[in-house]
Amino acid sequence: MRELKITPDFWMTRGEAMLRGRLKSLVIWSGIPGEAGIVGIYHEGRNLDRARWLRPAGQADPRRRKPFCDKYDKCGGCPIMHLKTDAQNDVRLEIVRDLLADKGLAAKAPTQIICGPDEGRNYRHVAKMAIGRTDWGRVRLGAYGRDSHDVVPIPNCHVVTAPLRAAMSAVAFHVIDLEIQPYEAEIDEGVLRHVVLRQSRTTGKILVTLVAGRRPRTLNELAERIEAHVPEIGGVHLHLNEDPGNAIFSVTEDGIGTRFLSGDPTIEETCAGVRLDVGPGDFFQANPGVADRMVRDVVDMLASERDRPVVDLYCGVGAFTLALAKEHNWAIGIEVNTTAVQRAKANARKNHISAEFVAGAVEDRIAEVAVRLKDAAPVVVMDPARRGLEPSVIDAVTALKPSRLIYVSCNATTLARDLVGFVSQGWSIEGITAYDMFPQTAHVELVVDLRPAVAPKAARGGPRRRIVR
Repeated sequence: MRELKITPDFWMTRGEAMLRGRLKSLVIWSGIPGEAGIVGIYHEGRNLDRARWLRPAGQADPRRRKPFCDKYDKCGGCPIMHLKTDAQNDVRLEIVRDLLADKGLAAKAPTQIICGPDEGRNYRHVAKMAIGRTDWGRVRLGAYGRDSHDVVPIPNCHVVTAPLRAAMSAVAFHVIDLEIQPYEAEIDEGVLRHVVLRQSRTTGKILVTLVAGRRPRTLNELAERIEAHVPEIGGVHLHLNEDPGNAIFSVTEDGIGTRFLSGDPTIEETCAGVRLDVGPGDFFQANPGVADRMVRDVVDMLASERDRPVVDLYCGVGAFTLALAKEHNWAIGIEVNTTAVQRAKANARKNHISAEFVAGAVEDRIAEVAVRLKDAAPVVVMDPARRGLEPSVIDAVTALKPSRLIYVSCNATTLARDLVGFVSQGWSIEGITAYDMFPQTAHVELVVDLRPAVAPKAARGGPRRRIVR
């Protein structure tokens, strides 16, 4: 490994440090911008080299600490664990500020982050395990390694809950004991690809999804074994994915299909006082404690618009829709995942909350909602995937003539891009709130409060609220 003395000069959005060069830039794992250090170059590419920080070249940065995980370097899932907690928050805010500044929106950048009570440990209620082989051909389960698809065992992962750690160890033991082989899509051999585990913060129960290329009977035995081994495991599902590539799930128009193997089909989570059934493949935040605070904050943020109907775009299983429907006169959620829409409807019935849900792409279904809400000046909430909004959605949302717009984002890069589109149409950014949804990483959840240039006057109150029994 070639060693080099360098001083990184800025943070990348993934949480690595970078030294910009005229011909090639250098990405430094575990580096800190402004700290001179000795790095070891482990990859030289055509446009970009990669290195790992080895030791300080002088006095170490006071923000640096020793990562508390022995797999920090190999795993790569917690890229800023080498920073103290306050420094991590500063880095996230700096990254967001720089991305907004590139779009001329620096003045709107958040200045503080709302954090959970766990100090960045044991906060994740979702764990994803990959299945691979060691250099000697033995089956191995864990996380994909940093900058590779080598599987790194993580039996003592510090950021997932203790019951999830126990469940992960049980899964690994029984997969190896049953001699279940990794699935290789290129040659259509083997069985298991991934295992996804989600735990409810409310009940403590765990839902396990086995992702496989085929379904031999041994998977049923695996389900029975792990459910008997770990009391917290409440249900096991199977998802078949024969697609090439490394995507965990094979997604269709109906969502992520699964076959129920044993136990309960869903787990129950509580968010802002609403009980939500969450199934395999359903989106729900990996940090439910901070998610609960965020949803409550959005409900409070919209208190002055309680008489306005609500449109929730990319609604998932209905966390925002149902919490807002309790307070507003009417609410509707739009979601492309058919299974999630069915779950959202069931959640509405379960909580006796009046809310409507429609399945389909937001850009396709929003026009129908606009007809129903003509002159109603609704409130719009949207929480899209990391890719942000489709190009036509900004125009479609503006055409609704909302009285208020709340944009929830887990990707500051696409958020900054979309905010430019709204600002160009006369919207103003009232404020941006940051939430530390993903401690030990550079990611941050952002909630943006947008106001129209001229507040529309509501000529009517929107559709009539139904009584749910």
